[in-house]
Amino acid sequence: MRDGSLTDSDIIHLDLLGTPLIVVNSLEAATELFDKRSSNYSDRPILTMVIELAGMSWNIGAMRYGDFWRAGRKIFRRELGPRALGAYQPSIAAATEKLLLLLLDKPDDFLKHLRFVAGYTILSMAYGIEVQPENDPFIEIAEGAMQAAANAINSGSYLVDQLPVLKHIPDWVPGAGFKRQAKEWHKDCSAMATVPLKFVKEAMAKGEFIPSVASRSLEKIASEPSSTTHHQPEPEKVLQGVLATMYLGGSDTTVSALGTFIHGLVKNPDALRNGQIAVDERTGGARLPDFSDFDSIPYVEALLRETLRWIPVTPLGAPHRSLEDDEYNGYYIPGGATVVGNVWAILHDESIYGPNPHMFNPERFLQEDGSLNPNVPFPNMAFGFGRRVCAGQDFVVFTMWMAIASILACFNVTRAVDEDGNEIDPSLEYTSGTVW
Repeated sequence: MRDGSLTDSDIIHLDLLGTPLIVVNSLEAATELFDKRSSNYSDRPILTMVIELAGMSWNIGAMRYGDFWRAGRKIFRRELGPRALGAYQPSIAAATEKLLLLLLDKPDDFLKHLRFVAGYTILSMAYGIEVQPENDPFIEIAEGAMQAAANAINSGSYLVDQLPVLKHIPDWVPGAGFKRQAKEWHKDCSAMATVPLKFVKEAMAKGEFIPSVASRSLEKIASEPSSTTHHQPEPEKVLQGVLATMYLGGSDTTVSALGTFIHGLVKNPDALRNGQIAVDERTGGARLPDFSDFDSIPYVEALLRETLRWIPVTPLGAPHRSLEDDEYNGYYIPGGATVVGNVWAILHDESIYGPNPHMFNPERFLQEDGSLNPNVPFPNMAFGFGRRVCAGQDFVVFTMWMAIASILACFNVTRAVDEDGNEIDPSLEYTSGTVW
């Protein structure tokens, strides 16, 4: 996709079984279409497999543009907007300390620790649930749902997304394996929306709950007169979707991004050393970083930005859908087309982020005096585009910043060695799916 954008056009047109697929390869085109013309590009394609068959109709990120989506985004803005983040700082700091202890105890299991702490942070924030280190039932439910999303949510993963009529064929017909697979996923996808919230409601009835997005929202729903009409979604159903989407979107994103950060330090030891020096200069090496340091360590901010840019969590962004016919620079975009932003191509554009974009180099975001370079933009397209940008991006950035700064304050990160003591060069192979 990126090579095509460099040699042919910043927009590429493909045909997906009769459905036009438009790939947007440049920041200029993405800004024009997804931001300035957002009213035409805020819908999602019809994802029959994951939404209808696999039971993920609650997924705010994948659903069609409409009243349910707008109601869900309103809760996201209220609970995870910039003004609300201060309330989560203590829980993020506590989760980070838990991560540091786990890394100290078993450093080789760092990916496992990242996944546990990400789940711990988001389940605590969303539901007030205290996650168990092993065999936690809520984590197991969520893992099943995330597996379904990773395999099914990408447009084009299943033929039924292009030919929805296939959803009506019997399960026993040859080629209907997708329906049997969807039935397996449906249990976890449905449980992810209902089971944790049921737990919160039961805890609230007993007066034994931990304050959370769920408890605050349930109290708000109970205090307001019912105004649901045939035009308005049921508030508790919307809340189910918001909470489950928080976990689905936040957990894997954070794990993948922090795994990339660790990988980047191994690839570029100078970045590790410079980051350690920057953190120690701020803290004196006598304490852990905290959120009072957030705007005072530019190198940590540069590391965070480079982590998001270098290997974006969603290399080919979540698909949008055009509502009406449109035209861009002489190119016709039909209504109903699937339109995706090529995040990878944009974040590896040398005209924006400088030379050697495939190298992990946080200095690309800094000026000679060590301050952030205002001419190199924050890689916010890693979180999506337009009205469908990730609603929890500020929370993810806060969580990542604390983890990055704290790891730099406490640990060295080095390459593994083989039996002969030779360093092993880590590969850059990632699993495919919604999240790399």
